[in-house]
Amino acid sequence: MTLEVKDKFTGKLQSEPREFFGRKAAELVRKDGLKLVFDNGSWICYRVSGTEPVVRVYSEAANASELSS
Repeated sequence: MTLEVKDKFTGKLQSEPREFFGRKAAELVRKDGLKLVFDNGSWICYRVSGTEPVVRVYSEAANASELSS
């Protein structure tokens, strides 16, 4: 990721997204990136690395079908 792309992505993380692919976020957490938590407890988190030119994406759900829905 170039510095320009990193700056642009970091700027997007400062926005207040309230949905992710049509799913409404119940909560936004800004510790170590941007985490969107959904009503069913599943979540997705974007984190810009401080040591590498990458963005890491983490997610968790109760089952595989919730990850793709």
